[in-house]
Amino acid sequence: MALLEMWERFELQFLENISDGFIAFDRHWNVISVNTKGCRLLFCNREDLIGKSIYERFPAYNESAFYKKLHAAWESNKEVNFAEYASELQTWFEVKAFPTLEGLAVLFRNVTEQRQKETVEKQYYRSLFLQHPDAVYAMDLEGNYRTVNPSTERIIGYSRAELQNRNFRSHVFSEDLPKVVHFFEEAARGTAQRFEARILKKSGEPVDLLITHVPIIVDGAIVGVYGIAKDITKQKETEQALRLSEKALAQSQRIAGIGYWEVDFQARVSKWSEETFRIFGLEPAQGPVSLEWIMAQVHPEDRERVKQELQKAENGHPLRLEYRIIRSDGEERVVRSQRELAHYQPESRKMFGVIQDVTEQKRTEQLLIESQKRYQSLMTYNSDGVAAMNLDGSYLEVNPAFERMTGYKREELQQMTYRQLVRPEEAEQTSVIWDTLVREAVPFTISQQLLHKNGQSFEVNTHNIPIIVGDEVTGYFTISRDTSQQKRMDEILRQSDKLAAVGQLAAAVAHEVRNPLTSLKGFTQLLQHEFPDANQSYFDIMKGELERIELISGELLVLAKPKPERFELRSVNQVLHEVVTLLESQANMSNVEVVLSLEPTLPPIFCDENQLKQVFVNIMKNGIEAMQDGGKLTISTRRHHHHLFIAFQDEGCGISKEKLERIGEPFFTTKEKGTGLGMMITQKIVQHHKGTLEVESQQGRGTTVKVSLPIDGM
Repeated sequence: MALLEMWERFELQFLENISDGFIAFDRHWNVISVNTKGCRLLFCNREDLIGKSIYERFPAYNESAFYKKLHAAWESNKEVNFAEYASELQTWFEVKAFPTLEGLAVLFRNVTEQRQKETVEKQYYRSLFLQHPDAVYAMDLEGNYRTVNPSTERIIGYSRAELQNRNFRSHVFSEDLPKVVHFFEEAARGTAQRFEARILKKSGEPVDLLITHVPIIVDGAIVGVYGIAKDITKQKETEQALRLSEKALAQSQRIAGIGYWEVDFQARVSKWSEETFRIFGLEPAQGPVSLEWIMAQVHPEDRERVKQELQKAENGHPLRLEYRIIRSDGEERVVRSQRELAHYQPESRKMFGVIQDVTEQKRTEQLLIESQKRYQSLMTYNSDGVAAMNLDGSYLEVNPAFERMTGYKREELQQMTYRQLVRPEEAEQTSVIWDTLVREAVPFTISQQLLHKNGQSFEVNTHNIPIIVGDEVTGYFTISRDTSQQKRMDEILRQSDKLAAVGQLAAAVAHEVRNPLTSLKGFTQLLQHEFPDANQSYFDIMKGELERIELISGELLVLAKPKPERFELRSVNQVLHEVVTLLESQANMSNVEVVLSLEPTLPPIFCDENQLKQVFVNIMKNGIEAMQDGGKLTISTRRHHHHLFIAFQDEGCGISKEKLERIGEPFFTTKEKGTGLGMMITQKIVQHHKGTLEVESQQGRGTTVKVSLPIDGM
């Protein structure tokens, strides 16, 4: 089958299997290709699009921003990415357009549902901001208010317009101002703060606040400070009232929102304090209320449970019960009742206790639960190893990635400290660094060698973040990334560059040494015949030394010859993935798209992983460098009988037939600054693996390099 036909079939299969819609235009904006996904997203049949002008098919968008951006991609000959709302289809599309030889290719994806979710999420956060009972506000780095919620206006007494661009320093108590400024500056430097302070309302009334300041970070930079201020004036007053006298108890209950009640089971009535009536949304009354009426206020879904618990309490069991009530105004609240039995008389049993409206507390708890779930998700699904440690370096919590990285189970790590994972020769130095930086209570990053449970060491880069509770550092979060593999890949590249340099030097040395060496050998033989009476051992020594020099210069040429060192069972697909990751940035800089078409069920082969990586690196770099104007590098794998086949197909300039026949010769290269050793080394490595390497190329059409490796081992 012709290579072009194979490529067209591969291209058609590839376009049908991608998750995005695809459509291609010629230079006259006629549709020349569209995949099934694209037809579905455009609500059209393929026959309605192929060969048709896109302007005629969708005339409503002729002057839209969508077409202007497509024109921009064509005119600038550069890829463009944007999101566009198609009003005719009532659909949001995420679009990527890039020029081709024929015209323009467009990938697009329906992101309507995602957009809708983002809109809902923004509304959620806005609702939380507007409805939050505490003051929520944002300030710039100078301390000027930028935006405030209604609770801020209520708590401080200033309107939103009055607070706009007003500095927080203007209404802080003078005695508290230095402390508040300090905590603000700490938050502006990136450390969250929590503290108490007093302010003056617009009316001159003092307010005690519990304030939390956190940095506002946009694109990695701190641009301001968020604040959440809870009015704790009543709480302060309650604490003061409790300290003053027993007489203030009733008032303190009122401030705290705690009501008192007493139940007479014999009379089937309950006596309430004033606050209990208020919790139920009623005006205080003098007489008792019946138990039947109380049960009628309980939420229908909780009513049976409350009856059962009340019966248990009647039989002598103390209880702590949370349930919902429906007040007379229809509002649903959550209350908590705590009660115990008291036997006043043998024939009379009564129960007394307190009731508290915990609706806001439950809402806060729900927010905390959701926050905990987000934290747990971050821990569980993070690909990096995440651990929480106390200030002594003992592990409190670890995620699955950290378990895999170290080889220890979570339960084992919770009995260990980080010092037990550090190599013995580095333990003392690491302890000094840890103790010093922990005392400073700042984030820090270190690179170190850790020990796996199996005894092998690996290098990690660890970012340490302080855990701050109540303005105090109680521990550290650590985020660790295994950098061993990356360093091995970097070493392969360095070795490849060194090998090329050595080969180039070897060529120069061999060229400069061998010519005069030939002359010396000839004159030595001539002198030996010319002076037969001279000591012949001298001539033998000279010839031996000259032959040794010739041998050394010959060995210079094979300094870069690869020698397998460690053969193990390895997945070719995995090796390819790692090499593609390594060269991804170089490909992006060269505007080269790397496409992988790997057969998923390939068996592992017996090979030297590092040498295979060198082979794939050399071939990929050649392919990328051959596409100076960008293009697509397709890498595919497949199995045929007892061999694996790996193909690298580029869209570069190609190689002429005359030069193609010399590929692999020492010091022959098609690149301006090449050494000609890369492909020679590559061929040697493949041969050591009992494989074959073939190169097919057409000028102007690109090059395909095919590598065949045996499955059954060496």
